[in-house]
Amino acid sequence: MKPLKIAFIIRRLNVKGGTQRQALSLVRELRKRGHIVKAYTFLYSPENCYPDLLEGLEVVSLERGTSAKFFKAIPLIRHLEQVFNENRLAKKLALKMDKDFDVLNPHDQVSYKVAYYYKKRVKKAPSVWHMNDLPLLRWGYDKMRGVDDDFQQSVIKRIFYYLFDLYEIKKFLRHQDKIIVVDNFNVGLVKDYMGLEAETVRSGPDIEHFTYTARKHPGKDIKILTSGILMPHRRYQDTISAVGILAGWGYNPMLTILGAYQDSDPYYKKLTRLVGELGLENRVSFVGRVTEKELLRVYAENDVYIFQHHLQSDGLSPFEAAVSGLPVVISRTAGSHETLTDHENALLINPKDPEDIAGRIKELADNPELYLKLSKSGAEFVKNNFSWEKYADGVLKEFQSALSDYSSG
Repeated sequence: MKPLKIAFIIRRLNVKGGTQRQALSLVRELRKRGHIVKAYTFLYSPENCYPDLLEGLEVVSLERGTSAKFFKAIPLIRHLEQVFNENRLAKKLALKMDKDFDVLNPHDQVSYKVAYYYKKRVKKAPSVWHMNDLPLLRWGYDKMRGVDDDFQQSVIKRIFYYLFDLYEIKKFLRHQDKIIVVDNFNVGLVKDYMGLEAETVRSGPDIEHFTYTARKHPGKDIKILTSGILMPHRRYQDTISAVGILAGWGYNPMLTILGAYQDSDPYYKKLTRLVGELGLENRVSFVGRVTEKELLRVYAENDVYIFQHHLQSDGLSPFEAAVSGLPVVISRTAGSHETLTDHENALLINPKDPEDIAGRIKELADNPELYLKLSKSGAEFVKNNFSWEKYADGVLKEFQSALSDYSSG
């Protein structure tokens, strides 16, 4: 394949997160292969993102102070103002882009708007959008209803959601030439909510960065790790409740929840109340963000990784944990379970089911052979099936397909 000039577009490069790590790791692999990649973003702060992945990458960003102030008292008006502001910034960023790109590669939220405005000015470049999470309000409502049975929204809001999504799809999303998603779960969402087709290209952890640590069977003194920014669909309450169940069964579980949170966040308050009600203050720790060095240490020091997330796209963290040697316990409603086999390279759990979580962890605590088998087979499975090289192969295949369709069209 001849070298391509690729416009890498992402909403934010001023934070650490799964989207940033995934996208920048792809960029690094593409650049290794001789492709020319130039990055465009609204917000840029390399020291707060991934400096090692950003090294040598040309990044164009909007100047500081480009965000708008919103009317906090009226949520619907605030959302409309945010959308108009994003559209304005997308136009502004599109005007900063070179005119000779072969392929546009927007990643996740809002970035596809930049590609849309660029294509109105420069007709020749197809846009291949990486979608990690469906950016539609109706899906946000349906997801919250699935996560929390008590969640409700007014009929007026739901009508607004429908109208806004219709605008977003017709104005921007239908003008993407290809859509890449990380799992089959999202293929279904794209079809159901947008009436469009998507292709699954699975990413994977940096297997050189996350190295295998040989494990010893922990027995009843088992240290459990879970991670992700504190959001309701993570369902941390289920694993907290499972810790209480295990303690009642005579086990000694310790749970670490890794991920950014704010003390004022209602979901964090809900979780800490549950910890207090169950008397688990000495068993549950909220760690917040950690450095890359600390992350490696946390993976090495714990015994089990649990991904109890519900209605969650495929994530990197379960595979990072697995390749580090942690047996993984994964929800059947998380995209990352799609490639795994129960009792072969992972344990699968039902969503929103603390008893099932407790039972699976008990199984690992009681069965040294199973524990050590999953530690080794999980790591081997990830090493054999996932890598940034394979991810880049799949992405480049979609680029070529988009270029072929664009030239023939």
